[in-house]
Amino acid sequence: MTSATPSLQLRRIFRDSLRLYFAPLAGAYKGIKVELRRVDLEIARGRDAQIQQSKTPPRA
Repeated sequence: MTSATPSLQLRRIFRDSLRLYFAPLAGAYKGIKVELRRVDLEIARGRDAQIQQSKTPPRA
């Protein structure tokens, strides 16, 4: 075995532990982005519906 092998294993352990440490934060960030995108689309749909409703003349 060379001396590079233990350092590679240590690097892999460190990288994996960092990934596991930040996984909840990354997941929360992605969830917030998806939720904000959904809300923005819902607002845009409501705005478009309101514009369409104001364009059509009221029925007598």
